[in-house]
Amino acid sequence: MKIAVALSGGVDSTAVALRLKKAGHDVFGITMQICPDLSELSAPKPKGALRPGLPGHGCAHCEAPCACVDATSVAHELGIPLELVDWREAFENHVIQPFVTDFSSGLTPNPCALCNRAMKFGLMRQRALELGADAYATGHYIRLEEEAGTPVLRRAVDPSRDQSYFLSLVPIEQFKQVIFPLGGSFKTDNKAEVDAAGVHVQPPVTSNEICFLRDIEYTDFLKLRTPESFKPGAIADTHGKILGQHQGLPAYTIGQRRGLGIAAAEPLYVIRLNAETNQVIAGSNADLWATEVHLREMNWLIPVSASGVEVHAQVRYRQIPAPARVFPGESGTARVCFEKPVRAITPGQITALYDNDRLLGGGRIT
Repeated sequence: MKIAVALSGGVDSTAVALRLKKAGHDVFGITMQICPDLSELSAPKPKGALRPGLPGHGCAHCEAPCACVDATSVAHELGIPLELVDWREAFENHVIQPFVTDFSSGLTPNPCALCNRAMKFGLMRQRALELGADAYATGHYIRLEEEAGTPVLRRAVDPSRDQSYFLSLVPIEQFKQVIFPLGGSFKTDNKAEVDAAGVHVQPPVTSNEICFLRDIEYTDFLKLRTPESFKPGAIADTHGKILGQHQGLPAYTIGQRRGLGIAAAEPLYVIRLNAETNQVIAGSNADLWATEVHLREMNWLIPVSASGVEVHAQVRYRQIPAPARVFPGESGTARVCFEKPVRAITPGQITALYDNDRLLGGGRIT
């Protein structure tokens, strides 16, 4: 079988390519060139040379390590072809611009979920099939099964690596002809397999888990793109009393306690960001709890009746899913009612819905 592997140059995607090649498949890599132009950024640039790659390959415009260079090196060591696709414009439109717009609107976006939907399982999967691949494989930790010809997604065996949450916005049809070889294995085993094969991989580039920013803080990037969104404003309590001043809404998120610069008798937390008034609303821990969440851009992986369905809802990546009932609405909306209050529900983030270990869908929190 001819299989395209989404190759980043890290341990996970390298393990996928290595495993499929050992199984006798005709494997080739495909890598997105997505790094935005950060040449105007005033923040200090990372020091040092690019990671070692092959002459004439990688992102010539990048001033820091990137997946293009790392993937090129790994593909060379594995002896497989690599298709390097310049998708900077598409990535800008589908991921970066919504990321910037959401922060400017007082939201806390999840760019990984948007990238998975539009890029990795959208354009990238499509390009892999156009290149003649019979299947498209990635290093995501999730299990993919099939029931009556329909893809069924389940949590990974390794709970510490499960990435089903980030795939909850991907439409069900985009999982056809997809393979997740790592869903049934553990990270330590995959790393040992790569090490045993003598393949040199690079550690992930730290960027607050935002891959396209590499070693640069997201606030520095946002100040470059939308300096007007960092307009100072008031920090107010739930009754409208002014408590202090903030430095711009993108620098704050729901549940944040530190960095408010306010002396109070009890701990204060960010409980809401009001873009219309340019205010950060602060309150007590009790103000952070809610029993209901409203979703938009709802993506169902199963048919759901108007009467709703019992689920376990996960409102952030590291949260333990909470029992709830979800009611589908009009125009891709949904309402999730929790059995018990949930803390720090954050507009812009993702709520993923589960039936035990099966992923049922997800939506963006309004």
